[in-house]
Amino acid sequence: MRKNGGVGSPRNTAGHAVVRNWKWLDPFADFFGAIVTGFYKIPGTHPIKTLLHGTWPLHHPLHPAVTDLTIGGYTATAAVDVLFLLTREPGLLRAADFLLIGSFATSLVSIVSGLTDWNATYGEERRTGMLHGLLMVGASIFFVVSLWLRIGGGPRDTAIAVSLIGWAILIVSSYFGGEMVFGYGTEVNRQAWSQAPTKWANLGVAEKALEDRKPVVAKTKSGFDVFITRLDGAIYAMGNTCTHAGGPLNEGTWVGRDRCEIQCPWHASRFCVKDAEVHGGPATFGEPAFEVRTAADGTIEVRARP
Repeated sequence: MRKNGGVGSPRNTAGHAVVRNWKWLDPFADFFGAIVTGFYKIPGTHPIKTLLHGTWPLHHPLHPAVTDLTIGGYTATAAVDVLFLLTREPGLLRAADFLLIGSFATSLVSIVSGLTDWNATYGEERRTGMLHGLLMVGASIFFVVSLWLRIGGGPRDTAIAVSLIGWAILIVSSYFGGEMVFGYGTEVNRQAWSQAPTKWANLGVAEKALEDRKPVVAKTKSGFDVFITRLDGAIYAMGNTCTHAGGPLNEGTWVGRDRCEIQCPWHASRFCVKDAEVHGGPATFGEPAFEVRTAADGTIEVRARP
């Protein structure tokens, strides 16, 4: 993994085979990246970013949930269209048009939420995401043309043919969207494979050595990195690896009204040290939280909260 959190170039992915030499995707990525970055620099857009990431209220990436609606809706449209071609049943026309309109509406949310997540990627991961996005835009154009033909009273068979072409492009686009998650690990919880100790574990850190808002990283015997700090007299502990892309939270900065949130140095995800919950994306999963106590020898012990 690179310092900025982007993965390298996993050679066992279809994304690597396709985009490794496709540098023409980079200008598109720069263009859309500048738009997304510029938009979220506008004051007052943070709640929108939090919602589109899925940080709140889902605590789960929003994009895959919405894309299920989009892909399912467009696939249902294609099925109804094909059934109409086979049966010429007039009642199917309104059903297909309704599905197409609903699917297009969800695709708009899919696109903006996908761009929000994608903007924190790098290298081949970013190129693969850009290819996925451009294919999705292309598919959307075909769906819009098909919808225009349907509403405008154009040839129904032509409208269906255009829509089916869009559906085929959508399926290819969806493949590369899945490649982002399963091949590159985009938006995967970076603590998913960690085993936080459920029994008291001594960290070997002296309580009196902890200074206010100067975090220390300690390892448990199992190798789990624990972020531990003194905060306004109390001691708190949580996971140190950012759940978004693996950034070292101990190298972050203190933010928030009471300066009780640590901001990841890589992509600015924010975690409340008091409860380990994520308070700002792109991360959507909170950190493993720990109970803390002081052993008889003055060192800190922790165990995972139930």
